[in-house]
Amino acid sequence: MREYGKVSPQLWIGDTGKKLRGCVEAQVVAAYLLSNPHANMIGLYYLPKMFICHETGLPIEGASKGLARCIETGFCGYDEQAEVVWVKEMARFQVSDQLKPEDKRCAGIQNEYNSVPENKYLGEFFERYSVAFHMVENRGASKGHGRGLK
Repeated sequence: MREYGKVSPQLWIGDTGKKLRGCVEAQVVAAYLLSNPHANMIGLYYLPKMFICHETGLPIEGASKGLARCIETGFCGYDEQAEVVWVKEMARFQVSDQLKPEDKRCAGIQNEYNSVPENKYLGEFFERYSVAFHMVENRGASKGHGRGLK
């Protein structure tokens, strides 16, 4: 479990935050996805929906409604089969826009990515962040998940 994480006030007033307005469940789920004890710095992690229910107090209908709205706005994706969530910009906000190759966080990001259960977002994550974080192993391309780098 991470000891700390960043939750920007922009969550409430930025473009995505504005899109989440009108659905309290979505706002709760979005804040939860950024700050829950299962999250990691890359925003790609195992999270059964029941965890959302238990830890936020939302009933399954509310958690599902909130998660669906978060997905609709592009805030995150959810692989139902693998029970893995991807908060798409979380790595950028939790780590940085770009790291230098010698930054030790690059190895940490690769290790975190390597430890995530098999899911449909592995290739897309690698494509989005591999250059910025100097990642070397793309798990998604070889497994048929996502497009990978070309």
